[in-house]
Amino acid sequence: MGGQRTHMRTLNISLTARVVAAVAAVAVVAGGIGLVLWSNATTSRAKDDYLVKRHALDASLAAAQRDGYTSDDLAPITSAEDDLGRADATSWLTGGGPGRYSDLANRAVRLRAQLEQLRRQLVDQARTDAARKVDAARASIAQAQQASAPDPDVRSLQQRLDVVVRAEGAAHTIRDYRAADEQAQDVASDSASVTTDAQQEAQAIQQAAAQLVAQYGASLPAIQQAGKQAVANANNDGSVIAYLAKSGPFKDAEGVARSASRLDKYAPLVGSADVNQAAMGAAAALRYQGQIRQALIAGLPAKAVIVSFQDQHLWSFENGQMIKDTLVTTGIWGSGPIGTDFGPMKVLRKSHPWKMQSPWPKGSPYWYPDTVVQWTTFFTNTGEAIHDADWEADSQLGPGSQYDLSTRSHGCIHVPAATAQWMYEWSDVGMPVIVYPGDGSPVADQLSKITTDDHGNPKSIPH
Repeated sequence: MGGQRTHMRTLNISLTARVVAAVAAVAVVAGGIGLVLWSNATTSRAKDDYLVKRHALDASLAAAQRDGYTSDDLAPITSAEDDLGRADATSWLTGGGPGRYSDLANRAVRLRAQLEQLRRQLVDQARTDAARKVDAARASIAQAQQASAPDPDVRSLQQRLDVVVRAEGAAHTIRDYRAADEQAQDVASDSASVTTDAQQEAQAIQQAAAQLVAQYGASLPAIQQAGKQAVANANNDGSVIAYLAKSGPFKDAEGVARSASRLDKYAPLVGSADVNQAAMGAAAALRYQGQIRQALIAGLPAKAVIVSFQDQHLWSFENGQMIKDTLVTTGIWGSGPIGTDFGPMKVLRKSHPWKMQSPWPKGSPYWYPDTVVQWTTFFTNTGEAIHDADWEADSQLGPGSQYDLSTRSHGCIHVPAATAQWMYEWSDVGMPVIVYPGDGSPVADQLSKITTDDHGNPKSIPH
């Protein structure tokens, strides 16, 4: 009996031990599972944190690109970001866990901070570069002025620079500063071209001046006379252009202004007592008068008539060629009741024959008897016309006849009978008729004597 109880006790102890061992094993397994579950959750949270920070970095890079930062600007950051992406992609090979993702997140944060610092540095650099380019453009314009570049060119450059300076002052982003930088650089480049052109012009004038000195045997009076005549001719042609421009834009008006500006800089030299200086002025006057003349001819309508009051001369142009010219007799300057109007007028109508009847009553100092003329081309709505005048001999036409009481008109333009017929047949309604002083005075002075409005309607008393 005693042995049997001992055996039973041994079995119980063994069974208990096995139960305890089983329970312990289960506990170990459960603990391991819990540890794995805890580790996975921590890794997931670390990865999520990294992804948030990576997304913030990506968003900051995208914003930088939208703000105007280039790929080259952002290369230090984007290169490091690529490394970050590769590290993320291979994290499973290195047993990526919470620590691994935490390291990646910290790197993303550092890169974002470096990006902001890089942006500030680049903006500061762009601001400095833009200011330097503006200063360089300003200095380049000053060089153009010193080289006697045409005033219109200098004004245009300065106006462009003024726009750049305002843009620079209002700039905030790197795009703003770099745009100002680029525009200032363009102004500086164009200024340099203007300076080079002015220097080449000066060299050409020096060479032409030397030729003039040789041509006139260093005769100061002869050189001065040539220069004065060229200046007068340039003023006359420039005045015709200014008259034409009253009724609409003139072709190559900018080129004319440029040539006139260059002439203005040299013209005072014509009166110099130094023969070489006078030759410089005369050479420039001849050069720029030629350019203005070419511009005038090129800018004329298909048909046009130009009348010089000073020279009492009429020129007819067709397709850029002078096809007929003649001496004329006009009235006095059209500021009075019997004057010939000055201005950009045009052919309004034609008549053959035409009876002229005085608008003034008999007894008036302006009255004239009914007079029939054969070929009449009207260019004002007040009765001014180009026509024949059988009471005036052709030999009486020409300079001074506008002041002779026996020959001057009441505002019309007398021409030889054959020319009057030709004009009647050749001219078209609407064709420009330009009557201008032609006295060689500055363009502004000749413009001030216009007696018509911009549409060619006279302001004077009807004829």
